[in-house]
Amino acid sequence: MASATRLYNCSDAVFISFSSQTISILEPEHSKFESFSTYFKPEILQQVKDQYNAASSIPSDKVHIDIQAKSTDNINKEVDECAKLYQRCKFDIELVFPNDKNLWNQFGFNDYEDARKSAKNMYMFYSDFQFMVNLHKEDLMKTAWTEDMFTKIDERKNNLKALMDAQTKCMVERGRATEQRIETLNVLYESLAKYVKAAKYIYEGNDEMLKWFKFPVTANGKKEDAAEEVVTDEQKNE
Repeated sequence: MASATRLYNCSDAVFISFSSQTISILEPEHSKFESFSTYFKPEILQQVKDQYNAASSIPSDKVHIDIQAKSTDNINKEVDECAKLYQRCKFDIELVFPNDKNLWNQFGFNDYEDARKSAKNMYMFYSDFQFMVNLHKEDLMKTAWTEDMFTKIDERKNNLKALMDAQTKCMVERGRATEQRIETLNVLYESLAKYVKAAKYIYEGNDEMLKWFKFPVTANGKKEDAAEEVVTDEQKNE
């Protein structure tokens, strides 16, 4: 999906605030607009109010950043839990297969540090680890493990995958919300633009009123597009 382009030259928050302010001014002044053009019926003002309510009801990007940050925290905690269980398993692997470093490496001894760097790495690591423990299940069961340990390994891997999927869902929903918010605000902008244009005629020579019918613009004239901060498990080791 192509990113929506803001028609307004300011941040979403500034434009929503401006819209609220303009609507509050329009309510007692609307009869002047009705006299100026039959286009400005009372239902047009109500339509603008409805557009404003729709736009302001969409959570801001900051809300989605906080939700995404929480999902990242959950992932990082699960990576730690995976690491703890693996360290516990290493003791039994060394016990069952003493002095066999080549086999130990097949269980991931030499890949563990890289696995700790991200959830993606840890998930792949656990997938390989699970394959190896199942391959040597008979020997492990004879000396050290019960079915419970195999279940724990499976649960850790599945928990991590579920949390990674949840984070991806957060990122997708955030993008959709941003698109929806901009598109809704653009509709509101187009409606208010008609009032702003008409105000130039209605309040000609009245600078005090005209100042309320000027769309906000950032100091440098550029749109304050919110930075699309992406919070992922890769930030774990920063």
